[in-house]
Amino acid sequence: MRFKLPAFILLICSPLLLASATEAGISVTDNRGRVIDIAQPARRVIALAPHITENLFAIGAGDYVIGVVSHSDYPAAALNIPVVGDSQSFNLEAMIAMKPDLVVAWAGGNPQLPLQRLEQMGVPVYYSDPKVFSDIPYNLRALGQLLELPQAEDQAVLFERRLAALQQRYADRSKLRVFYQLWHQPLMTVNHSQMIDQVIRLCGGENLFAGHREAIPRLGVESVLLTNPQVILTGEGVPDGWQQSWQDWPDLAASRDNQFYRLNEDLLYRPTMRLLDGAQQMCEALQQARVTIYPQ
Repeated sequence: MRFKLPAFILLICSPLLLASATEAGISVTDNRGRVIDIAQPARRVIALAPHITENLFAIGAGDYVIGVVSHSDYPAAALNIPVVGDSQSFNLEAMIAMKPDLVVAWAGGNPQLPLQRLEQMGVPVYYSDPKVFSDIPYNLRALGQLLELPQAEDQAVLFERRLAALQQRYADRSKLRVFYQLWHQPLMTVNHSQMIDQVIRLCGGENLFAGHREAIPRLGVESVLLTNPQVILTGEGVPDGWQQSWQDWPDLAASRDNQFYRLNEDLLYRPTMRLLDGAQQMCEALQQARVTIYPQ
């Protein structure tokens, strides 16, 4: 039987930055290790994933974004930009008609053939595909170079400082066994390749399915019961009553201590500046769990 996952789930599932202004123009290296050369700062940009749109706005490039894909809903101003399709299928003819001087694509989700056609027509394509925390400031700096926006460096430094502060604060906290419930029917979670796993580790948790071979494992309830998580986390998009299925197993550690938390998935699933807001929310939830599980 086929099923359709919520759009927010589809949004989840680096080399050193080499950026320079040369006599010929601007040169950066994208997340696929490709060197992108442009003659002058980009001023007509199409963003092909919600996280890309958000990052462009973060560096002050909102006025230069002429096309986005569906679910590009942050900041609110992004809702006024023409939509060229979604992350997995877009209107190439409409994009060509917009005459972009830069397309920022999502290497992990966008189809490759239409992007190759754009490049053959002379449109530069920068691939953004953040996998680890450091990729986020990397992308901010690279996009800032391509658009010649000094604010990008300020945002990148802000991200790095906030991340370092969270790392220092939670580095020595007691470890907690965590199950992150990405969805309920089918039951899904994440392995180590997803940014959520890094957030769990940042907050002093152990992702019980980090070692699974699949990026987004589909599980049976029995698999989760065998790991006996102390805390179960999920997103706000999962329907109400989700914890009841776990409370039916009273011997489960999370059920025994009633350690169930819902988090804002828009913050956690998009590799942007706001990821650290999501990390803060998760860290606070896990700290609350520690107080209950390990009372002084």
